[in-house]
Amino acid sequence: MSALIVRFTRLNPTHHRFEVIRPDGTRDVRELETRSLLTHDLVHFALESEGKLAHGFYGALARGASYETEAAMEIEYVVGPLQGLLKGEFDPETFVERLRAVRENTEARMPEWLTADLVVRATARFRQLQGQWRATPFGQTMELTFEV
Repeated sequence: MSALIVRFTRLNPTHHRFEVIRPDGTRDVRELETRSLLTHDLVHFALESEGKLAHGFYGALARGASYETEAAMEIEYVVGPLQGLLKGEFDPETFVERLRAVRENTEARMPEWLTADLVVRATARFRQLQGQWRATPFGQTMELTFEV
């Protein structure tokens, strides 16, 4: 099994470096604004790694896409609301049911992989990543592995 290496380097209070090293050895590096992008990227990582979702943002990066690529919309439709809910307490079952209702109202298909159990695991993984980032000193790198 091959893996995508993902590195987040804390540059200063406002910016970080995002780097991926693909299974084929190619790299993509960006300097990004932390406040608006880091949480979103970590929620993607938590959800996609816990759900083993190879068709998402990190899977696309592993296959050669650039950072500017768009994730599969069914994943993006989960990451956005999940990111908002991570700011407070919420019930995973209620989250999934509400998202299901929204999807049905728009006649969109609910992703089969989205379960309350996955939301619990992804939330726990995100909180672990968030803590790891907070413990990363300026100039240091948090390195993650995404199994492809």
